[in-house]
Amino acid sequence: MRRALPLLLLFALPLFAADNVYESPSGHKCLVEILRRSGWGLGGPFERAAFIIENLDGSLGCKEWPSAHEYHAEKFFGAIPPQAIAIVHTHPVQFPMPSKQDDAEATRLGIPIYTLTIRRVYKSVPGQDQAVLITDRQSWIRETPSLKPPLRADKLPVDVKSDGLANK
Repeated sequence: MRRALPLLLLFALPLFAADNVYESPSGHKCLVEILRRSGWGLGGPFERAAFIIENLDGSLGCKEWPSAHEYHAEKFFGAIPPQAIAIVHTHPVQFPMPSKQDDAEATRLGIPIYTLTIRRVYKSVPGQDQAVLITDRQSWIRETPSLKPPLRADKLPVDVKSDGLANK
């Protein structure tokens, strides 16, 4: 029985990580739109990227980078917007995994970096050596997250102040 318990716990763990950006309707829409603009990662070795922005009301927005149209890369010149909470970028379908550089940049910048392909979404988390798999199914591009109230970066609903009291 003692040997079976670790196996039971392993199977009880969720296969994919929950994620605030992916599960937000506006965040999810940004991920799909950036992937669509890249030709779904099927149109060649070119990437697209954007910042995920947290608006003052706690909702999420998408600020697309100007396309550099470079081979296996996308670059942004200028200051990162102060309200940026993440970076999203596409990979060609042949290279679904985040690169070591993606993981290192997330740590250097102090914000997550999402890597998108038509089948998978990964999140490189600052301070972690390996990215987290958010989803591994092609249907993610057609799904619509629920309209439950979004959470701010501090994990409180947008209609709650930082002291825990309702914004009424």
